[in-house]
Formats: sequence, structure tokens, C-alpha cells
Amino acid sequence: MSIRLALVGPTAVGKTELSLSLAESLGAEIICLDSRQIYKGFRIGTAQPTYEERLRVPHHLTDFLLPNESFSAGAFLTAVHELLKNKGKDFILVGGTGLYLQVLVEGLPKIPEISENVRVQVTEMYLNKGLYYCYEKAKELDKKALEKISPEDKQRILRVLEVALETSRPLSEWQQEREGGLGFIPTFFLNRPRDILYERINNRAKAMFENGWVEEVVELEKNVPQDALAWKSIGYREILQMKKGLISKESCLFGIKQETRRFAKRQLTWFRHQISGKEINLEEASQALVQEILSQI
Repeated sequence: MSIRLALVGPTAVGKTELSLSLAESLGAEIICLDSRQIYKGFRIGTAQPTYEERLRVPHHLTDFLLPNESFSAGAFLTAVHELLKNKGKDFILVGGTGLYLQVLVEGLPKIPEISENVRVQVTEMYLNKGLYYCYEKAKELDKKALEKISPEDKQRILRVLEVALETSRPLSEWQQEREGGLGFIPTFFLNRPRDILYERINNRAKAMFENGWVEEVVELEKNVPQDALAWKSIGYREILQMKKGLISKESCLFGIKQETRRFAKRQLTWFRHQISGKEINLEEASQALVQEILSQI
């Protein structure tokens, strides 16, 4: 009962078939390492494993959460611990949410709860003075943390401010004090040349449209509230706008491709700077890649 390896990489890079072959070779099941594939019914747009793929290898932590429910990295950590405790199986991790993998390896920082007063204070700072001011303020309070945070990363910038103001200690210090992690997991980071990856992203978005993505959104809209968290998954709001006649199909598809490429770029940055693993260029990989990976775990 252990996690044998993690297979990570940006969206559309080509993780699926390789992960199935690895899992079959190991007699393992797959734990989905994806913060979007968790939602029930949001199947096509988040590229959830298909029915056939789930028959081939059992998958966990996919297509299980109600669309209006939240699921944190901490919840992921707890869920994986439960799987390891209750299942007499080996597992491999597969997906593109780097934060989930980081928390699983290192554990969670022991940061106290942020009070409502501090949350309001930080929110008002952002609304009144803007993100650039918040970034510079966060840099004053926690220079080390800001070394790995983009000036456009609102969520992480505000998090640095909240922790510093609540605890009078920088987030970077708290992050050194973690608990619940599993320790080292052999990790393989899949990549392709940027132009090829972007072409794959564009082709997959087009294929998703042809394979019923719009129809999926039509059915979801009947029962899923518009403010449900799952709608934030890339492409779903764009398709809703298209259905309302606010944008054309061409503009919708263009926007989805563009946002997915941007997302892939952020994923690549994360895996290169936050995750320790062996990078594999799938354009240069040999046909014996499965055995090569297995020989390194």
C-alpha cells in the first residue's frame, strides 16, 4: 500500500496513455492529481478519465465532488491518506495540479486560521490600492516568499499578506514547519517543445467541442447553480457566454485555446521551480519509456 510514482505535466502533454501503461505494469491504481477533474458531471471540459479508461485501471479522486463544493490541498492530503489506509493496493499519481503533489510530499504548513478581520483588511487593501501595491507590501513583509510569486498572482500575494498580518511571521517561515507529508515520491515531469504542446492544446479544445462539450454545458446548466465553483474550470463560462449569444463560437473557441495555453505555461513554471523530479521530453522519448521509468523507481 504505497504510492509508487507521480506522473505530472501540463494539460494536453500526453499523460493519459503513459499513466495507464505504467499502472498496468505495476498492478497499481491511479489517483488523479487534478483540482478540476474532481467535479461531478464536468467531464469533457476537464478531460476526466473516460469510462473505458476507468475500466482499464481504477481511478480515484475524480468525478466525485458536487459542483458547488470546495476541495483544498489539505482535503486532498486527507483523502490520499484514507486511500492508503483502506485500500490494499499500490497507486500512482497522475495530473497537473502541482500544489497537490507538493502538499502530499511535504505536508501542510502549521499556519493558524486567518481571522475575518485580517481577511477584510487585506481585501480592502487590494480593492483600494491595487494588486501592485499589495505585491510591494508583501515583498516588504516576506521577501523570500515573493521570490517565487508572480506580480500577477493575486491569490498567493494576498495569502502572504494575510499570514504576515495575522501571525507577525512570514509565510516562508511557516512553510518550513509542515506535517502530514509522505516524503519523497519518485516524480516524472512530462513536457514537449512549446509549439508542439500549444498545437496539442488547440487540437484538443477543438475535439472537445466536436465530442459534446457544448451539450455537456447545456445539461449542467439545468441543475448546477451559476455560482458553483466548478464553473470556474477553463472553458465552461465561455461556453455559457456563447449560448447566451454574447460571443460567437469562433471567439469562444479562440478564448478557450488562449486561456488553456496560459494555464499550461503556469503549470510548466510550477513544475520547473516547485517540484523535484526528472523531466521527460515526450518528443524525444524512446518506445521503451515505460520500462525506463519503472527502472528508476
